[in-house]
Amino acid sequence: MLRTWTYRPWRALVGIGLTVALGLLVGPLLVTALIGLSLAIFAPEEAAGYMSDLAELNVTPTVLLTVNLSLAMLIPTTFLTIRLLHGMRPRWLGSVRPGLRWGLLAQLTGLALVATIAFSLVIGLWMQDVMPTESTNELSTRTTIAYLAVVLLTSPLQSAAEEYVFRGYLLQAFGALVSNRWFTLLLTSLLFALAHGTQNLPLFADRFLFGLVAGALVIYTGGLEAGIALHIVNNVVVLAIASLTGAVSESLNVSEATWSMLFVDIGQLLVFAVLVLWWVRRRGVRTVTTGPPPSPPSSPPPPTSPAQASPPA
Repeated sequence: MLRTWTYRPWRALVGIGLTVALGLLVGPLLVTALIGLSLAIFAPEEAAGYMSDLAELNVTPTVLLTVNLSLAMLIPTTFLTIRLLHGMRPRWLGSVRPGLRWGLLAQLTGLALVATIAFSLVIGLWMQDVMPTESTNELSTRTTIAYLAVVLLTSPLQSAAEEYVFRGYLLQAFGALVSNRWFTLLLTSLLFALAHGTQNLPLFADRFLFGLVAGALVIYTGGLEAGIALHIVNNVVVLAIASLTGAVSESLNVSEATWSMLFVDIGQLLVFAVLVLWWVRRRGVRTVTTGPPPSPPSSPPPPTSPAQASPPA
């Protein structure tokens, strides 16, 4: 959709750089400054500890809030980029309608819950070795509630923001530059996996395959709803369990996975993808757009004379 009559290659290139720069620098700095200032005003005894926890990557509820809101800032970042550089409404990032299809998002979230719960039971019954690492930390009830509140209120925004960046703007921006959609899909999936930092090969493959399936569902469903649904359910379930077991820091800083976990996640992704495609076809969901707006005429039409404008007698 970025190949409208306003399309120029430099717009997509600048947009990619601008999205990355704003997302990695401006958003986190702004959120950190606002939270730090709020603590300095309302809880000065916690302000110094907050900066120390950030520097040492010690994941407290406040640090988790900072991480989630920093990533959530990617949503307005993509909106600003597509509006200023491409002259398009931000709604075109959501779906071909345009706009996020909220009813479909709710339905696909239900399907994501089915797939996630089913495979969580598989892990719990037969594959104990791939369960999330448990922590020996004993959290107070207040801290546990704080973690859960942050997870439930802000992890959906963080998950949606990653989809808006990788499967929303970047998928369209690279797609405008390179006509081969599969190359674009592989490239954005690779960037998505690399963006998660240090990781071993199974964990990298797991994240790459997640990006691949989420991106393919964007193409076949015409919107971000499936990727957002799966991303939200996955992150909320994992972090909610980690909050209850005191393993939030371990879950966020995980850098290793096992091949058995990868195979289980492949099964979950495939089941979810099949359910989504079946549901979209069953519901008759619109998956393609009618096309970009036509280019404006090179010159205005000649004025109509009064005689031509008068009806015949």
